[in-house]
Amino acid sequence: MLEPSRLRLINMGSARNATRLLNNLQDKGQEVTAAIHFEAEAYDVTHGKPMGRHFAGHGFLSAFARYTSDNAPVGYVRNAKLGQDFCNFIKGFQPDSSPNYIVSAKAGALKEVGCLFTPSPVNAAQAWQRELHGARSWSLCGVNHTLSSARAMDGLTELLAAPIQPWDAIICTSTASRAVIEKLFARQEEYLSRRLGATRFVRPQLPVIPLGVDCGAQAQRSSRRGEARSSLAIEPGDFVVLFLGRLSFHAKANPAPMYLALERLTRQHRVVLIECGWTANEPIAQAFAEARAKLCPTIRSIVLDGRVSETRNQAWAAADVFCSLSDNIQETFGLTPIEAMAAGLPVVVTDWDGYRDTVRNGLDGFAVPTIAAPPGVGQGLANRHALEVDNYDAYIGKASTAVAVDIDATTAAFERLASDPDLRRRMGANGAARAREVFDWKVIIKAYEALWRELAVLRNAGETAPSSEAMRGFWPARPDPFELFASFPSTGFSSQHVFTQAPGLSEAEVLDRLGLKIALVSASPEVSSTFLLEVWKQVGSQGATARDILARRPGTAPALMVRCLLWLAKLGLIRIGTHEEPYKDNSSVLLNNASF
Repeated sequence: MLEPSRLRLINMGSARNATRLLNNLQDKGQEVTAAIHFEAEAYDVTHGKPMGRHFAGHGFLSAFARYTSDNAPVGYVRNAKLGQDFCNFIKGFQPDSSPNYIVSAKAGALKEVGCLFTPSPVNAAQAWQRELHGARSWSLCGVNHTLSSARAMDGLTELLAAPIQPWDAIICTSTASRAVIEKLFARQEEYLSRRLGATRFVRPQLPVIPLGVDCGAQAQRSSRRGEARSSLAIEPGDFVVLFLGRLSFHAKANPAPMYLALERLTRQHRVVLIECGWTANEPIAQAFAEARAKLCPTIRSIVLDGRVSETRNQAWAAADVFCSLSDNIQETFGLTPIEAMAAGLPVVVTDWDGYRDTVRNGLDGFAVPTIAAPPGVGQGLANRHALEVDNYDAYIGKASTAVAVDIDATTAAFERLASDPDLRRRMGANGAARAREVFDWKVIIKAYEALWRELAVLRNAGETAPSSEAMRGFWPARPDPFELFASFPSTGFSSQHVFTQAPGLSEAEVLDRLGLKIALVSASPEVSSTFLLEVWKQVGSQGATARDILARRPGTAPALMVRCLLWLAKLGLIRIGTHEEPYKDNSSVLLNNASF
């Protein structure tokens, strides 16, 4: 991860020149900060269906109010009412401050501030609006959240044809999200080069700065441990695992690997699972209940409403371990693992997207390996979404079926933590120290302000950027999700991976699992439980390589077969191993021209 204090200044000559320019700004009494684009909805966590971006936005703005070096923060708003809301919000956290605001009808006043920060990626409209006042008038700075939606991908690719400048920035919350943005930019540049002969492209800066957490508040929650466990009737010796966040098996984290791993743990430990969250609707809540009853029937399960602040506090205090096995391309950072670290809890997470930046495997907890389908498998999914055959939920849900989490490794991680209270304490202490050093909002706000100062240097020194048949089927903003998000999993699919039936399973048990709503079979018209059962049978108890399994069904699209194999692995119906022969990845040959 790029350290906030070491963000590189580029296209600005010597370091001495950069320092001189920054000193000149400060000598003139100009506090280099940013106006905060304020829309009440973006920072509100009190409505019925809060998302991760709402918690991140609220956390940022409340931290900015407390820790900014500017005693007179400026909001950028659509109207005076929102401006007053902004001022009230800031003063609620910093009563001695003197906030003010700029309405969009008088955007030219942003020249006096120097930078506009918005809690989402920079968009083309902002760049064009700035052109009315001159390219050097102010910098634009945003932050990424979900990158898998059509709107997000369109917005990013459109930037390359907009008057974006080198003194603009999109803060990437993880190295994985930066890789996604860079890939989208590269695809769009390739298209513009072939289509228009373009040879010069201007990108915004892409510094990596994580989201933050209020470490002090999180640490205080552990002091209520006895009270919280008593109120939930948790017995001494119970091993309590917490998942906290939105409960969505198609858009957040499929619970099957966690349920199956914890059920195995009950052979030697009394396990209590707390799921503190919320669902979008009652059918989803019922699907989770159905899956718990089937996959972890001997575990004591506690479901709490995570929208209630006091309830979240109770859940944090009662837990021994935090778990989040994210397997979805809509995730880019993951706020709850660093909240857990700040609360002194060891974590069990997937080796996936932003989690790999935050959790140090073996130090703060355990990062469980993941495997995802290779490029070529998901273009059909992308096309269905592009043609609006599938909505966004269906698109990311189907993509998640081809991401498998190592259930054996998850079980082993839980077993080590359940058996060793000292290990839990050491890992919890490690995570808390790391959270204070790297992820505390005091640190993050300083990193934001350092970035804004560096953008000011670029703005005052940099050069202004100038404002087919061969490409058939190439849509820069609609790539195969497994190409775009290839940086997310631990490893990619290989034709030499060996698949074996999980022992002790009957055909009836296989069909029972495939019939669960969380299996998402009913949401995928291209497959059926019967078809997946046949694939499971062809895998066999002796095991076979992916190449051999695909060869047994020459009439089935290889891309669909790869998805099915990983689908079955996700549900614990087959296991994935490596071949004894030297590794040679022939998946690209197998999947060539495959579609479904």
